[in-house]
Amino acid sequence: MIEWAFECGTILNDHLVKSYTQPIKVFDKGKQGLATEADLLSEAFVIKKIRENYPDHGILSEEDAFARELKIKGAKADQYLWLIDPLDGTNNFYNKLPFFCVSLALNRGNETLVGVVYNPVNCELFYAIKGRGAFLYRLIGKKEVRLRLEAGKNKKPINEALLSANLSSKRVEKDLLKKFPQVRAMRRLGSAALEMSYVAAGMLDAYWEYNLQPWDMAAAGLICKEAGVKISTVKGNDYHPFASSVLTTHPALYGELLSVLNI
Repeated sequence: MIEWAFECGTILNDHLVKSYTQPIKVFDKGKQGLATEADLLSEAFVIKKIRENYPDHGILSEEDAFARELKIKGAKADQYLWLIDPLDGTNNFYNKLPFFCVSLALNRGNETLVGVVYNPVNCELFYAIKGRGAFLYRLIGKKEVRLRLEAGKNKKPINEALLSANLSSKRVEKDLLKKFPQVRAMRRLGSAALEMSYVAAGMLDAYWEYNLQPWDMAAAGLICKEAGVKISTVKGNDYHPFASSVLTTHPALYGELLSVLNI
């Protein structure tokens, strides 16, 4: 999966470079936003690899699901199902903003077994295996960083927290900001898979969003779980990739954020 993510990253980076001198092909998905030729080529590469290596597994991928207008309700209990977002952060990619990723996950039913999230521009690779931990590999210049991710156990006051959420969205209550306690800063970065992975790595202290799709959450959700990050729905129900929302936080902030978001 890591090798496939690297190959997809090369596809995305090549098209990003090309987009500076040539128009990139764009496909309008209506309310679902847009897709580029890079989304489709990245997706086609992964689907081909899965079908060659695991012909009996199911595949649920963002662009394929849109093309077939699939209604996503969940997976059968014993079904192996790949959840793929070939380019999470398409709006960023289209605008040449270097914050996007490839997200690959293998599920059995609603349970994620393996997850990989890769940002090819920043050379950031997050990955996790159920029951075996979550990890970060990052290349910074010529220096390599390799870490096992473990959520901070220390008490962290909310006024020191760096949070990420789509506060401008109509899905968020208009009065939420008025009710929200003081925090160090708020961010909105535009890639759910990366933002959730950043919480797992301690780069962000919390992230929440509504109406995500399973391919947005599956890989990063496992990375958060294996890192010891607190993860649930925004209402506080058990998390799984087919849930309608996600809240992932530093453990010390979970109770307070859950209360604020459900006032």
